[in-house]
Amino acid sequence: MTERRLSIVIPARNEEALIGEVLEAVLASVARASGVSRGDLWLPDTAFEVVVADDGSEDATAAIVGGFADDAGVRLVPCGGRRCAAARNVGAAASSGRVLCFVDADTIVPENAVERILELHEGEGRCLVLYRLASREPGMRAWLWWTFWGLARRLPLARAKSMPGFMSCDRAHFERYGPFRESWAIAEEWPLTGAAYRYHPERFLYDRSLTARTSSRRMELQPFGYARTYLKWASVVVFPWARTSLTDRIRHETGNR
Repeated sequence: MTERRLSIVIPARNEEALIGEVLEAVLASVARASGVSRGDLWLPDTAFEVVVADDGSEDATAAIVGGFADDAGVRLVPCGGRRCAAARNVGAAASSGRVLCFVDADTIVPENAVERILELHEGEGRCLVLYRLASREPGMRAWLWWTFWGLARRLPLARAKSMPGFMSCDRAHFERYGPFRESWAIAEEWPLTGAAYRYHPERFLYDRSLTARTSSRRMELQPFGYARTYLKWASVVVFPWARTSLTDRIRHETGNR
């Protein structure tokens, strides 16, 4: 059996609008790192795996992922319709890679993503890396939003290292300090990012050289969505109890891609 260098875990719940595009981008990056064409890629024959943890989707998400399972060996793991943190944990438990990469189901990674992740973890010995996010959609509000998050991540404050939409960590770090906190509705990654920032700062990195395009539709589809999401983040920084009391049920709509 081939030893897995990297497992890419994608939590998904009702993401039929973008999951196909997300998987195509991930597979293109894996193919490049494996030295094969995308059409010839069969994941079980490589040192990589892609695991989609389906968090009780009620749309066509599972069917779309099933097509990629037949075509490229993507694995679909059901996890019973809980929170995103639980889906990430289920995907991590089902995987075997020495390095874990978590990618949200509305986030498009660049083609050199896998090569860069391996360089940082295997070459530089990083324990946890956050990557830059930019908007998939046009518009000034979306641009300002993701620019703000890029600046917030540079603050010398562990609790500012938020949003796990595109992050990687070695399995030893995940098993020691994780998993994602399933009882938290927001900031569920802080046990991992906070531990890296506090205890292993020399092995923690916010890598701004690798940029993924993520969707702003969840904010766009909610009234005052940007302001509401910002207030959620601010509240959990100040009030720990807010981590368990906030919800966000907005999902992408196929007609609003």
